Amino acid sequence: MNHGASTDPYRLFFPLGILMGVAGVMIWPLYYWNVIGWYNGRSHAFVQTDCFLYAFIVGFLWTAVPRFTGAPGPARPIQVVVAALLVAQAIAFDLRQFPVGHFLFIVSHLIVITVLARCFIQRRHPPPETFVLVGLGMLAGLIAALVNAGISVEWIPPELDLVGRRLMTEGMVLLLVLGVGGFLGPRLLGFAEFPNLQNIAAVGTAKTPVWLTMKRPLYALAGVALLLSIILEYTAKLPVLAWFRAGIVTTVVMLTIRPYRRPLADTTLAFCVWTAFWLLVGGSWLVVIVPKFRIDFMHILFMGGFTLLILAVGTRVVLSHGGHALSEERRSWPLRIGLTTGLIALLARLAAPFTPSSYFSHLAWAALLWMAGILIWGRFLVRRIRPRSSLL
Repeated sequence: MNHGASTDPYRLFFPLGILMGVAGVMIWPLYYWNVIGWYNGRSHAFVQTDCFLYAFIVGFLWTAVPRFTGAPGPARPIQVVVAALLVAQAIAFDLRQFPVGHFLFIVSHLIVITVLARCFIQRRHPPPETFVLVGLGMLAGLIAALVNAGISVEWIPPELDLVGRRLMTEGMVLLLVLGVGGFLGPRLLGFAEFPNLQNIAAVGTAKTPVWLTMKRPLYALAGVALLLSIILEYTAKLPVLAWFRAGIVTTVVMLTIRPYRRPLADTTLAFCVWTAFWLLVGGSWLVVIVPKFRIDFMHILFMGGFTLLILAVGTRVVLSHGGHALSEERRSWPLRIGLTTGLIALLARLAAPFTPSSYFSHLAWAALLWMAGILIWGRFLVRRIRPRSSLL
């Protein structure tokens, strides 16, 4: 069995993503303990989305899409260029040089899209049906980047600020999660088997009910509706569309992931995936049920759903592509620690607005717990990425 190559993109971008995540949340304990005298929530937000999450997005998509399509992956020099761009934009965002950071993101995002488009054009196998949501997610990211950049140089009115930021999180990242998760989720939970890569054209076609023969157009329709709901909610001031969006997310998750069933796979990884998708569904509804705390409850998606999926999918990719035993998923203590500290950190972050006198204390401890989990899990990950002769 082919377990991948030493130049697989995840080997570069997953460790980079870990460092980006630490850099993005370090601001809260540093500010709380007076190491620095300022904080910038905007910098924190863009480092976490455009750098931390995006590094894992690139590492996964550039590794998985070439295998799914049978097309060649990106060469190592291109990977290094994009990685350098991500580092540069993280520095720019931390220094509050937002025009520079957004310009660098546009460049890196266009490179990523170009590589993925080439894989699709040169494909020998069709990608999984839910990956139409991945394409829409990358489009949402490009629109968001252009809006954010335009606002930063005052070419676009600041009234569209929420459109740009939400298109990045509830648009790009959420669509990517639904698209990738719609394929990987059932398989990691034990509800379906991974297809034989030599016969990947059969993905999603075996045992397909008649009413799902048009799944790809239905997924595309759901993705377009989700994007339009974001744009119209913040441009036409229609908050009711957030309810519509929560309904879309719930419907797609219930049809593809089926989280109402307990995982058949008795592994820590499966439980992590199962928990992540329940947090995505619950968080999508809480932000509209309690709009006063919308920003706070959106962390259920960010610190809960997105982070847990990074832990789970990152573990599977590294083990499977690196030729390691998948039995490590069953009782993975690094994954359990990352899962536990992540959930406790989430609770601390959610409690912050309800305890104004200790607001920044909650942010600081939430950040420390989150970083501890990511770093412990990250050490496990890096030890399996690096050659055996250079283990930490």
